[in-house]
Amino acid sequence: MKRLFAVFLVLVILSLDTFSSDSKKNTIHPIFDVGYQIIDLKYQKNGKEQNLTAAVWYPTETKPKLFNYGGPTNGNIAVDATPLAINGPYPLLVFSHGYGGSGLSAVFFTEQLAAKGWIVVAPDHHDRYSATRIRSGRNNELDRSGFFRHAREIASSSPEDRGKYLYRLDEMKLTLDGILNHYLFEKLINKEQIAVGGHSFGGFTALGLCGTIKKRHDTRIKAVLLFSTGAGGYLFTEDELRKVWIPSMLFMGERERQQYRGTRTMSEISDKIYRSMSPPKYFLEVKGANHFSFNNRFVDNRMTGILSGNEKMFDVIRRYSIAFLENHVAVNKDSDRVLKRSNPILTRYDKEPRS
Repeated sequence: MKRLFAVFLVLVILSLDTFSSDSKKNTIHPIFDVGYQIIDLKYQKNGKEQNLTAAVWYPTETKPKLFNYGGPTNGNIAVDATPLAINGPYPLLVFSHGYGGSGLSAVFFTEQLAAKGWIVVAPDHHDRYSATRIRSGRNNELDRSGFFRHAREIASSSPEDRGKYLYRLDEMKLTLDGILNHYLFEKLINKEQIAVGGHSFGGFTALGLCGTIKKRHDTRIKAVLLFSTGAGGYLFTEDELRKVWIPSMLFMGERERQQYRGTRTMSEISDKIYRSMSPPKYFLEVKGANHFSFNNRFVDNRMTGILSGNEKMFDVIRRYSIAFLENHVAVNKDSDRVLKRSNPILTRYDKEPRS
């Protein structure tokens, strides 16, 4: 009996060691403490000075503190801290939120990427309707019927209709140029290691600078990261998407496969994007996720499980996203081990290496 118990105890210990090893292997270990600032980028439009607000995350030596971004979403950051110069220059990601969102929409990812030694900047786009803003938080006076009506209008658009949405590309380029020339960050950014990304309507924004529109092509961009983007498919033709010759990673939620954007399902649109893009490219479908699982939540109510992802989803999204950016932009080949295999939280993982 004692011998059986001893064998059982050894097996338990071994299983715990294995679990611990797997957990450590799958965890994103921060390298840097993270600083956070809100900046204002000034520009002229129709003869008037305009302002584009953006959130910036970056490495710092200042010790972080618990910080509430809004609602139940917390972070661990040093507000207005001095950027850490000694380990720079750092890679840069410019991230575009979905329609009506804000630069804080994906803090589960942007903050962790900065902890890996990146500078991340995310603007508040001037959409017709905005549910939340970086500075002021939730918009309690939002015209919800107008918001959903305009969102449906966008979802029914085609490449011929996109002229009225090009303001987002203007703001994306303004953000990129603005952070590269900002007095705090200009010397800390590696100008050869720049990526863009976006969620939903933000996927259209990001792709618009990556070669789909010849006059808008920004050759400084080395990779593109896409979270659940119908607009990235229906606002560009297949021929235009074939002009994107940089590495790409595309995510979709399992539960949005058969959801329509105009006349096509998200599955059809995502396949169109992935099929058209040049290798190296990756397509990941997250188990149990919907279109809004790539967002943080900033209000507590019965809809929070629908309008936001959970920690399991967030973990797999940022793990593969960071590995992709580290591998293809920061040239950190150690991250390749993550990209080589799938994960139980993924219901689909396709990849095509550089040809």
